[in-house]
Amino acid sequence: MFKLVVSDTITVPVAGRLPDAAGNFTPFSFSLTCRRLPADKLRDVLTSEDLLTTEFLRSVVQGWSSVMDEGGNPLEFSAGALDALLNIVGMGNLLYAAYLDACGVKGKAKN
Repeated sequence: MFKLVVSDTITVPVAGRLPDAAGNFTPFSFSLTCRRLPADKLRDVLTSEDLLTTEFLRSVVQGWSSVMDEGGNPLEFSAGALDALLNIVGMGNLLYAAYLDACGVKGKAKN
């Protein structure tokens, strides 16, 4: 059975590793709350030569969870905080790939 009901938002899990000053990699993970684009709109984004990854992410990301400030306190989502996140080298590509992965239909894994 399949109900043709699709939510307007999706939760996008993000995980990676970020190097510190000594070159040691520290793992991180958090989740984004994003607008889900229908396939035709997403296809337009994927084929656009003018839209930057960061512009796309600014248009779909609506919130997050498990993002902390320097003191380990939850960091409230804002456009400025998202810009700071996207200013980390490679983060935009990681978020974009995670978004595309979260939007797609998944088949059942074999046991």
